[in-house]
Amino acid sequence: MYSAQNLKFGYEYGVGTNINPEQYTSTYGLPYVGLEVGLLQGLVIDYRRAEVMKSREYVEYYSAEKNVQLNGLLFEASLKYFDWLFSLRQVYLNNYFLNLAKQRLIGIESLANIGERAAVDTIEAAIFYQGRLLDVQSSQIDNQKQINDLASFNWQNNNIASTTTYQPQDSLDGYFEKAKNSLVKRLYQDSANNPVIAKYNSMQSILEIDNKLKREMIKPKLNANYNFLSYNPNSYSPVYSQNNYKWGVDLSFPLLLRTSRNEYKMAKLNSQSNSLELANKNNELDFKINTLKQTISILAEQLQNAERSARYSKQLVEAEKLKFDNGESSLFILNARENKWLETELKLAEYKLKFIKTVLNVTYLKGNLNYTL
Repeated sequence: MYSAQNLKFGYEYGVGTNINPEQYTSTYGLPYVGLEVGLLQGLVIDYRRAEVMKSREYVEYYSAEKNVQLNGLLFEASLKYFDWLFSLRQVYLNNYFLNLAKQRLIGIESLANIGERAAVDTIEAAIFYQGRLLDVQSSQIDNQKQINDLASFNWQNNNIASTTTYQPQDSLDGYFEKAKNSLVKRLYQDSANNPVIAKYNSMQSILEIDNKLKREMIKPKLNANYNFLSYNPNSYSPVYSQNNYKWGVDLSFPLLLRTSRNEYKMAKLNSQSNSLELANKNNELDFKINTLKQTISILAEQLQNAERSARYSKQLVEAEKLKFDNGESSLFILNARENKWLETELKLAEYKLKFIKTVLNVTYLKGNLNYTL
């Protein structure tokens, strides 16, 4: 390893019958202190300065890497949280329609007991109620699965997953409204602090420093040495003077420069490769953001259609119920209307969940770590 700009301390001792007179010293030896300076290779940058400069950039690089990992963790945890909220919505809707089926079963049984309804209607109502009960149990199983998934992101100090009973801060509908209100801000906020981009920028700085060092190593080595010599030959205590000195110049130069030139070419290629990867990552993020904008535009139309379908289905159920109470409709048709209403309500909740996840995906791509809606 080459070094330059060094402060040097030394001690020479040359005594004996076979010592060259030019290297002969007193019996006390010859202490010296001096300076070695690289005038060509190592003047602009050397290994030690390069390592110090790269260490500063590595601090930024690993800080960005930490934020990349944190961003992914927050994004995944947020998705699991809203999957859990969606499962709560499913449980609520299935319980609501279960209660409707139960009330209808009780009413039909009462009417059948007094001869106002056929006994077969009680069987159909009971079958419908059992189907609703199975739907509730299925949604409860799904809810428990989401709770377990959510618990994997909530660790206590002793590295054990938390068994805390979770309470939602708001409903799925409430978070949907918050997501709509914050959408524009999230779409057009500055992504200059994106940890993925910051990571590539830090690595680019590191590679450019290495590139500069490898280019410096192509130069010839020309080192100037200047040493102050002790002029007190009868004592171990050195005394220095500007009149007693030793200076010299060392020059060396590889004949073919194959090693240094190839190392420089490799460093330059690594820098260019990282630069292209950075440009590609910027284009990739821009493309994904634009895709999300188009997705949100389509989702907005789907949400309007889903809300309209849910509202119309509810109106049909209410109308069919009046006809059923007046004896102008059958239990089968009323149950079919309710099935369609439940289906549209679940579909609406699914679209709301998809919209929230899309907004979270925008936050993930922007990389600002702000997942609060």
